[in-house]
Amino acid sequence: MVTRKRKDDDWDEDFFGDFFEDFGFDFDKVNGRMRRIMENMIRNSDESTLGPYVYGFSYKVGPDGKPSFQEFGNIPNRPSLSARSTDNEVREPLTDINYDKDRVYLTFELPGISKENIDLKVSENEVTINVAEGPRKYYRNVALEQPVRTDSAVAKFTNGILDLTLDLERKGNNSGQSVKIE
Repeated sequence: MVTRKRKDDDWDEDFFGDFFEDFGFDFDKVNGRMRRIMENMIRNSDESTLGPYVYGFSYKVGPDGKPSFQEFGNIPNRPSLSARSTDNEVREPLTDINYDKDRVYLTFELPGISKENIDLKVSENEVTINVAEGPRKYYRNVALEQPVRTDSAVAKFTNGILDLTLDLERKGNNSGQSVKIE
């Protein structure tokens, strides 16, 4: 079968089509979404608000067999960016979230950051990270699928990667707690 590239398609279908099909991934849908995001960003901005912009995504299949698509970056007017972070210099860090039967593991990528500048808060149902170091600013609020024990939080920061481990809890309290980063 010969696949021909459409005139309006900037992506190399020969590579990406085969690559994403193995995951059951509809690349045309993502390509169209990225194109709409970029067109909306350009249409709704003027010279005083242009860039730099960061946009990316990760895709994985969880242990339950369900695919997970996650966006990150600082594109304005993107629904997943918190209303608190309207500044186009604030970025969502790439975040990986994994569960097992007893714990939840979160990994945040924070390149160029010192651990002293990380404000990490954990409540029963969410994790919030807020970072500002010079020109680098990150903010992310993660709603957890299951309640956690806030007193079980263990956070380690090494080479721009923050790993957070929390024990799952069936009952809990609603108070948040600051977490010390090792």
